[in-house]
Parts: sequence; structure tokens; C-alpha cells
Amino acid sequence: MDPVTSILLSGLLQILYIQTVLCDGCLKFAGSCCIQCNAGYFLPKKCGPCIPCPSKGYNERPTDRPYCDHCRRCEGIFLYKERCTSTSNAVCTCIPGKVCVDEKCTQCKSDRCQAGQQLQGQKCVDCPVGTFNTGAEHRCIPWKNCTAHGGVVIANGNRTSDVVCKEYLIKVTQSPSPPSAVSAVTTNIKNVIGSSGESNLQVIYIIVSASIGLLLIVICIIYRQKLTETIKHIFHTIPKPVVKQTEEEEGCSYHYPEEERGGENEPMTLVA
Repeated sequence: MDPVTSILLSGLLQILYIQTVLCDGCLKFAGSCCIQCNAGYFLPKKCGPCIPCPSKGYNERPTDRPYCDHCRRCEGIFLYKERCTSTSNAVCTCIPGKVCVDEKCTQCKSDRCQAGQQLQGQKCVDCPVGTFNTGAEHRCIPWKNCTAHGGVVIANGNRTSDVVCKEYLIKVTQSPSPPSAVSAVTTNIKNVIGSSGESNLQVIYIIVSASIGLLLIVICIIYRQKLTETIKHIFHTIPKPVVKQTEEEEGCSYHYPEEERGGENEPMTLVA
């Protein structure tokens, strides 16, 4: 065998050795040494073959590190959404009733969003216009249609409360007795209340306050009339002072005895 053939054969054998021993998972060479492995492999020595990551390890990108990253474990409140592979980490999600707080699902929280929001995917978003959520529901609910029930809107809705409907205005009738007045108010109030939470409490408070106020007014009027009649009766029963007529007082002037004198026409006589 001539020298040229020997050199070519030696080179071919060296290439075959590199491919069989070093090239499995190797991305870059420096001479006959592998200096960077493909994703899913690691390089335990500066010059040696690339070794696949173990079952609980992975490498997402080419590396020259002598180790693989540990796979994430989805336990407790987490469940596996995607299992770990040699080139990708495991992806976790939360158990039913909870949602992830971020894209990587590092934490879980209750799937009930705060008032005025609803769950969309893994995020809480604001309720669309025309809907509401008091915080007790998993989704936003459309506002009530007052006109469909023959009523009118007395309180607008928002993201946290429904609209408040009312069939007709309150009619207050005067009655001589408090029970009749209260009955007139309660029978004339027909509210179609579909709201929840604070809106319901506000409407009920207004109705109760108005009824109590009206009752107090009627009671005051009645007792005022009774008090007036009682005072008049008392004045009529008091006896009037009687002024007794006394006999004419006897004349109180002193009359001196008249001097004896003769008549006016009687002539005066001289005593001798």
C-alpha cells in the first residue's frame, strides 16, 4: 500500500471514530474534540462525547455545560399541563377552583375574580359594558331590562351591581288611622328589584324609612288633634266665676241733724 492510500485510510478511520464516539449530540468540534452539545445533551468533559440528559433533566438550547437543568415537578395545588422532556421543562397548571397568577404559573389563587371582573383564560378581566359581577359569581351577568317588564330604571347599573327597576311611583294616601296609612304605602309600592349587594339594601332602606316617616307624621297629626280636643274640653268644664249682686250699700254719708228753723216764709221774731 502506497503512503497516500495509507494516509487517506487513516483519515477515514479517524472520521468514523469521531462520528461514532463524539458526534452523537455534538454540535461543534475543535479538532477531534466536541466543544458544544445539542439541546437535550450535556458535555461532561471538555473533550469527550455528549451525553443525553437524564429523565429528570433537560437542556432547552445548545450548551457546553457539564450538567442538565432539573425538571419542574407539579405537585400539591399544581397539575401537569405538559410533561418534562430532554429539551423542555414541565408546564404546570392549577387544580380546579384555582388559577395561575402569572404566565409561568409559579403561584395559584382562587378562580373567583373580584367584584366587577370575570375569569378569561387564566386572567381576571373587567366586565364588558352592560354586565356586572358582585364577586359572588364566576362570570359577568347582563343587566336587567326594565322596559321588558313594563318598568323604568331608577338606578343605573355598573360593573359591580345591576340596574334597579321600578313599576310605578309610590302613591301616598292620607288616612285617619296609622295602620291604614302604612297599608296604603305598602300596597302601592311594587318595585322590581333585581340588584344584589348594596343596591338591594339601599332600596329597602329607602322604602322602610319612608314608611316609618309617614307613620310618624300621621301619628303626630292624630295625637295633636286629640290633644287639642282635650284642652278645649278642659276649658269648657272649668266653672265660670259667679259675680253676686249685693244690695245697695246704705248711704255712708253722715247727715248732721237739721237745725230747727222755721219755714222760709215764716217771719223772724226777736226775743225780748
